[in-house]
Amino acid sequence: MMAKIYLAAPMRGDRSALNNVKQICRMLEEHGHVVLTKHVAEDVLDIDRGMTPREIFERDIKLLEEADFLVAEVSYPSLGVGFEIAYFLLKGKEVIALALEDRVNDVSAMIRGITWPNFHFVLYTAPEDAVLKISNHIK
Repeated sequence: MMAKIYLAAPMRGDRSALNNVKQICRMLEEHGHVVLTKHVAEDVLDIDRGMTPREIFERDIKLLEEADFLVAEVSYPSLGVGFEIAYFLLKGKEVIALALEDRVNDVSAMIRGITWPNFHFVLYTAPEDAVLKISNHIK
């Protein structure tokens, strides 16, 4: 199944998982999915390219509406990613939250504790592992 994926990752905060996000983005596309938010895997932020916070918010809401799945890298905290997860869950859409196994205890307890059926908390060790687990949920 080809899916439209909203890939969410920290932008203004700790971007330590950026290399993993880049690889996950590339591999999802290689699997035939459409990643609507390739900008999260770029080194230069939209805000630094001159977009206003309002423009970013309006674009991202439009993309959230268009997406079939939200894949969120949650190994490092981000208010924006938390907002995107909540928005998507409340729309009744599927969320796959990815956390590096060695960072699981640093992930928000609120996120780890979500029990809704459209939420999947997935631990991974490497980008290849993450993409395999994402593919299993998307089928």
